[in-house]
Amino acid sequence: FNNERDLIKVLGWSRSSKIIYILKQINENKSKEDIYEDLVEENKLMKSKSFQNYWNHIDRIKNDIQFV
Repeated sequence: FNNERDLIKVLGWSRSSKIIYILKQINENKSKEDIYEDLVEENKLMKSKSFQNYWNHIDRIKNDIQFV
């Protein structure tokens, strides 16, 4: 994916937004545990299983994402 638009075209707004947010957190050198705590425990923006699914999805596609 060369830009955010490419990711949105393939995955849609909702999934892409979450993936982009997590990728930006990773690029700020935050650990998986820190991101989990922020999204799941503190702000309750995701359920634990959903977070793990997104994390696994990012692991699979992160080498294809060039814009972050």
